[in-house]
Formats: sequence, C-alpha cells, structure tokens
Amino acid sequence: MNESPPAIDDVDPPWGSLATEKYLLQRWNPDSSESPDQQRKRLIREYIKAGPERPVRGFLFPVVRHLPILSLDLIANSSTEGPTAAQISSILEPWRTLDQREIARAGSIATVWLRTCYSPGTDEKHDEIVGNIDMELAVDGEDQLLNDPDLYNFGANWQQVFDVLPELLEPQEGNWDVKKELQRQAMEALVAFAEGGVSRAPSDLLKNLSNYQGKELEDAVADVLQSEAHAAHVHGFMVLEDEEALNTGRPILIFLDVLGRVVRSQRVENGDEANIMGFWERCSWREISQWEDAEWGEDYKIGGACEGLLLEKLKST
Repeated sequence: MNESPPAIDDVDPPWGSLATEKYLLQRWNPDSSESPDQQRKRLIREYIKAGPERPVRGFLFPVVRHLPILSLDLIANSSTEGPTAAQISSILEPWRTLDQREIARAGSIATVWLRTCYSPGTDEKHDEIVGNIDMELAVDGEDQLLNDPDLYNFGANWQQVFDVLPELLEPQEGNWDVKKELQRQAMEALVAFAEGGVSRAPSDLLKNLSNYQGKELEDAVADVLQSEAHAAHVHGFMVLEDEEALNTGRPILIFLDVLGRVVRSQRVENGDEANIMGFWERCSWREISQWEDAEWGEDYKIGGACEGLLLEKLKST
C-alpha cells in the first residue's frame, strides 16, 4: 500500500482503460452523499451483478432482474476521453494498487490463491502450506498468490476480493456463447430426467452406465446430470487459505460462478490443489474427487438463488 505512484502518463495499462474503470468513471456521481469508498463498492457490485450479458433463464440470476440493461462490451470498447487527473486521484488510484491493476489487466484470470488470515504466528504456517506448491501448476503463476495483510485481511468475508478484483469474474473471451449453450443443454437434460426418469436420460450416458440397473442406475444418472448442470455454471476456481486452513494445513478449493457465488467447494489435503490448473486447462476438473465430492454452495441448494438447477426442486414442481 506504500507504493510510490509513477507519473500519470507512465502508468500501464493507462488509467481508465480497463472495463471496470470505465464503468466507475461513467457511473460516478461527484455529488453523491456516499463516501468515495461506499460509492466505489456499490458500483463495482452493480457491475458484477449485471454480468457479461443478460441471463438466459431468470431463475439463474434473479439478483440482476431489475438492474438497467448494460453492455459491458460497449463499456470496454467505448472511446470516451481518458480520465482527468482529478478523477484518477479521487476515483481510481484509491481503489486498488498498481500490482492489483496488473493482475486485472490480464483478463480472464479466473483463478487466484487467496490468503485471508494474518494472525500472529501464521506466516510460518503459510510458508509450510505453500512451500511445496508450484503456483504455476496450482493457479497459473506466482502473481496469482494474493498474500498481503494490508490488502486481503478479509477473515471470513473472502468474497470482498471481488470488490477490488471484479475481473476474476469476467468470462473468458470468446467462450460466453459456448458457456450459454452448455448451460442450456445441461438444463434440458436435467428437466427431461426430472419429468421422465431414466428413459429420458441421454443415450450416451446410459451406455456409459450400462453396468448399473434399477435404483443404482437412476441414482448414477441423477448424480451425473446434477454435476453437469452445476459444472456448466462454473466460471473459475480459487484456492482459499483461511484461518482453518492455516491451522489444519487444508485450504479450500472453491468453484465459482460468474457472479462470485460458490457452486461447490471442498477442503483439500495440502498438495491436492497442486495440479488443479492442469485439470482446469484440460477441462477434466469435473472428473476429480474434489469436484464430485464437494459440498454445494448455499445458492446452489434448495432455497438458494439457483435452486432451479436441482433435481429435487424440479421433481417437486
């Protein structure tokens, strides 16, 4: 936090060039009764809730239903003039460090290792946890290790990281249409199974489960289709090093949706997260036990914002 800021013209990326910064500048109200910190937080959370596009199905993202329609691509590509020195010093500079902007500029980063506890004596425990971890294999590089008590001392409120790095939730460029199609296919298969049972399950899935019969087959089909419905909404993952992780040596592997909600999560034995980036890049992460056996996030349970993705809910309607 004690960085000596370079001259305005020397900053790379240029001030106001990132989509999130354009959003802040375009929506900023200098006459607001909110403090600058409050206004920044509110605007960034609106940015996150707006998502990259409007939702395909209302029940998936009900929180954005009443927000004004906004094209983030339009914001990212807008040709407005750069911010003034006053806007930079009052709006952008206090928001985050130059190192955080460097992380944000990469775009589609999708993953970080986040340490949120910095109690006395925990530095040694942290060193033990990460000492044998290759960050390149775990989260795509040392720069993705967020380890600074002045910036990330969030405690249990780890999702505050999105207030300063909403870019963690931006869809990978060019993949959003593919993601929407996977979501549609997963939901259609789930609904068909909920309405018609095993006879409506995809034929290729039944072929792969040919060794199962009766109730075992029904349960196996349900597990696979439920997993695929959840997986279609996963945007990225992060490794969370919280207080319990420092005490037990077991970080949390968290799979996130595009709004920063937990789809599934599981505490893992130290070292199990070491190669997760490889599974992610090969699109084989859905086959590992850390996904299959993980706990469902609150929004992805009955009563949560995304309960429409659950067989239990679909069968009861």
